Amino acid sequence: MKIFFLLVSAGLVWWILRTLRDSRPSTAKPKIKNMVSCDYCGLHVPEDECIRQNGHNYCSKEHAQKDSG
Repeated sequence: MKIFFLLVSAGLVWWILRTLRDSRPSTAKPKIKNMVSCDYCGLHVPEDECIRQNGHNYCSKEHAQKDSG
């Protein structure tokens, strides 16, 4: 009976520690992207997703075409 109690107690301690470890907030910093504004409509988009044309930044191909022609 003592062995059963020790096993249950050890399992309970393990479960509590695992729950506490998993509930801690992450220390990883969010990746911040540089934002640029569309020269046609002013919408801000991540720099790596913008359309660049003739030194201007656009949020879509349609806005790049509308602004150039």
